[in-house]
Amino acid sequence: MVIGVNLVPWQRVENMASLTHLGQYWSASRRELRLFGGSGLELSPGGQSLAQAWDLSDCLELPCHRRSFLRENREAGWAAARWTYTDLPTPMVELVELLESRQLRVGEWAAGFCPQEQGAEELDFSSLGSSPLADSDHLASPVIPRRAQAFGVTYLNSALERETEGSRGDYGFVYRAVKERGERPELFLKGTSPEHFVGPGGRMGLRTDLTNSEDMEGNSCSREVISSGIEPELAAVVHSDGRIWGYTLANDVSGNRMENETLLYLYQAKHFTGALVLGPLILLSDNQSNPNLDIRTRILASDGEALFERESNTSSINAPLGDLVSCAASHIRLKPAEVFSTGTNVVPDGPVKVLSEGMTVQISCPEIGLLSHGTGPVQDGSELNPDYARLQFEGGGE
Repeated sequence: MVIGVNLVPWQRVENMASLTHLGQYWSASRRELRLFGGSGLELSPGGQSLAQAWDLSDCLELPCHRRSFLRENREAGWAAARWTYTDLPTPMVELVELLESRQLRVGEWAAGFCPQEQGAEELDFSSLGSSPLADSDHLASPVIPRRAQAFGVTYLNSALERETEGSRGDYGFVYRAVKERGERPELFLKGTSPEHFVGPGGRMGLRTDLTNSEDMEGNSCSREVISSGIEPELAAVVHSDGRIWGYTLANDVSGNRMENETLLYLYQAKHFTGALVLGPLILLSDNQSNPNLDIRTRILASDGEALFERESNTSSINAPLGDLVSCAASHIRLKPAEVFSTGTNVVPDGPVKVLSEGMTVQISCPEIGLLSHGTGPVQDGSELNPDYARLQFEGGGE
């Protein structure tokens, strides 16, 4: 049985070890992103572990588009192949596409898939490092989707905090529209390219541009670096028909100072390099309403001092998650393994309202694991986090 808290189980298959979690990791020796599955997640103060884990990459009939492209385009060089190669799907997306082509859902497949019988290679989960270094095996974002979107003001606390910040009625209006009448939620684009997504141990993007020199009334005001704030959230991973098949943790990184100037800046405040952190694992679940998960958030200074800590539960979201996804799908075709961040109940204030370089964010959930990441400035042409496509192409991985 695929497990979780108050989750609807998939079909039980007797005498088989069901997968309960999926993820991706960077293999330094193979020079590629790899797909893995596991069960028996344990979260402890020192980190997390899986009782059993298997590398699934070579025992599945995945198309492995990146490997094929490498074989056929080695002579072209990275400059010529960059855009095509970067856009090729990574293993998790390929898995969902494969299963959809066979009219299977991820949970149905996982409940009947026995890694040992399929010849999957055992994986030492504890050996996966916490720092995304090219020369060491490490956890990567469990999915690098072709597109990620995010819902906003799905918690009352978020609506109230945003109203206080901006002195506008927009946020309360949207919260009530969803909660009281089942009408349109706030929805915005978060990511369409690998550079937008951050995995465990990576760095969320800190904007380095400035706020304006006058406010909405034309009064002069001091310009500030926009930087970025955190929004710890639950994220749903969906099939192309909108059905949720798993959940992971997310940080919907936001340039709040820009958003608070005017809602016309919302898109820029939400969509930039390093704007969505995902991980560490995907919890397989057929729960289309709300898995009611506890999420704990901490922010640490560069010296390890705890600056902020808060706990929340996803049960306070103002609508069934499946309904929110259905609204998003009503006027746009969804993509296999598309990600939807579902809103935050945590709005830090004081010295951590926006983050500084060197701070660490820890978001944890007993059913999903610990997502820990750092911060870094977004600069023109810079590589904030590992470019796995470049690393694989230049490393010649097969």
